[in-house]
Amino acid sequence: MSSMKSKSRLLYLTYLTSLTFSSVQMVLYTTIPYISDTTGVLTSNIIGAIGIGSSIFSMMGPFWATRSDKLGRARVLRIGILGMIISFGLLSSLFIFNGPLSVSSKTWMVYLSRILYGLLASAVIPVIQAWQLDITEGQHRVETLTKNSMFLNLGRILGPVLILLQQVNFELVIYVASLWLTVLGSVFLFVSAPASTLNHQQPPGLSQVLQSWKRSIQESLPPILLALVFAAFIGILHSYLGHHIKTVLSITGQQATLLFAQIILGLSLFAVLVQSLGLKLLKSNWKIRALIGASSMVIGALFMMTATSLSQIWVSVAFIAISTGFIPTVYLALTSHSSSESASENIYGKKLGLSSVAHSLGYSMGMGLIALAMKLHLISESLVVVFVSVAIMAIASYLVRGFQVKTLSPMEKSLS
Repeated sequence: MSSMKSKSRLLYLTYLTSLTFSSVQMVLYTTIPYISDTTGVLTSNIIGAIGIGSSIFSMMGPFWATRSDKLGRARVLRIGILGMIISFGLLSSLFIFNGPLSVSSKTWMVYLSRILYGLLASAVIPVIQAWQLDITEGQHRVETLTKNSMFLNLGRILGPVLILLQQVNFELVIYVASLWLTVLGSVFLFVSAPASTLNHQQPPGLSQVLQSWKRSIQESLPPILLALVFAAFIGILHSYLGHHIKTVLSITGQQATLLFAQIILGLSLFAVLVQSLGLKLLKSNWKIRALIGASSMVIGALFMMTATSLSQIWVSVAFIAISTGFIPTVYLALTSHSSSESASENIYGKKLGLSSVAHSLGYSMGMGLIALAMKLHLISESLVVVFVSVAIMAIASYLVRGFQVKTLSPMEKSLS
């Protein structure tokens, strides 16, 4: 009983960490104009720093996730949280030393903040998810990952709320974020998780390492593709929706920005509601989640691209929120499964690292696709959106029809 209570407390601590991670991310994204106006650092430099940090983030995520399989989740997670503390500490310093520092110095601080964030904070989410899988029984893993996704969505709500309130002291918010990260990091100093006790033989050679990665990619390729294409749709949504609603509704850029914030807020709230209902009604049935989520994505994309009024746009957002609530849980649960060949070692970190890379690359790919469509005019933006949603449906259908039978281990078959 004591062990169960300890695991439950640890799970909620990991959920709190996911909530914090997405919250501080949205704090940064929503305060970009404020940081630029207050410090004099060009908005283009802030966005450029975020872009560089994101690129480093996508490369370092698998490294830290894999290291946590050997070194222990807690040790690597402390490194990730330390990266977040340093990153937001540097951002806080921009305001504290705003007067004495030159604009060029503050610009370098912004770049350093995001580079360190990419190098270190990339450990947080994949390690958190791997830790959750470590302490959760097979038949409950879909539920655990769903709850984690709910907390990530709750964190994303904070940014749009700050935009809509407009009266918040953004400088104070950054200070509070830095302080809270320090408190959270201090808590993890007293939390431990053992390193993997499996496979403590002589370190494998390069060929063995490459074979191990190859096997992991092969057995999880379909859910990795689902993560890639789903993230591409989210990248398109975040980069194109503001322009789309501005054009459809014939409103100003400022009005479109506020409406976009409302839409993202509504989408996140509804996604959390969908996930909460899914936990009660669907339990660990990932197949129904995949089918409902993929179908909702196609319907939402069609509604979005043919919408002529605000009410139709909101209907499309509701369908997309259903997909956002279900699809990530599916690809995370299936990516992290282990075949009997790899059962001799703990590879949850490695598997979730692959998913993290797919998500980062997919997000960038989606933004690139829609940018090319808008620039080259070879195909319409609407066609790109619908095509990506149909691709999600095709991959989800393949997973439901054949993936479990071909690759899932006996333990993971209990998820269905």
